[in-house]
Amino acid sequence: MSTVRLVNGRAMLAASGELMAIYAAVFCVPPWNEPLERAWGLADRLADWTEKPGFVGALAHAGNTVTGFALGYTTPTPFPSDRSYGQVRSVLGSTAIAGLSGRFEVGELAVAPNARRGGLGRRLLDTLVGDRPAWLLTVPTIPGTTAFYDAVGWQRLGTGKGITIYTNVPLAPVA
Repeated sequence: MSTVRLVNGRAMLAASGELMAIYAAVFCVPPWNEPLERAWGLADRLADWTEKPGFVGALAHAGNTVTGFALGYTTPTPFPSDRSYGQVRSVLGSTAIAGLSGRFEVGELAVAPNARRGGLGRRLLDTLVGDRPAWLLTVPTIPGTTAFYDAVGWQRLGTGKGITIYTNVPLAPVA
């Protein structure tokens, strides 16, 4: 059984080798099929993410072995347009994305294949997010991703442009 704990950026960076191995085992094989270079680049992305306001990570350990991780940070205000933010804007529209600015954004969640099916993904997500309003995006065409977020009670905000956007707390209506 894995234990899950919140960690700061320094601890996430210290575990980057183990995180890259988990990332590769999850995302560089079917059905994701990301290039292996994407896993190798995780250390650079971690260095960037840990500098973002509100950054926090969650690490799962079974003994001395990292079995999963999650990380997130506060979405900037105004809502960015780089990376996948432009897709989110296209799917949700300008009014809805205003409600995502300043919310906690789940950037990554990965569970080692040999640690799956025991609720670890849910525990990582719950530990990472806590009781704060949060959002994330995933790829709807990968089997199991949307089913996971649906099963853990997150609500779909929209799907399109190759992504599905979820929130754990409904967006406040805009006056």
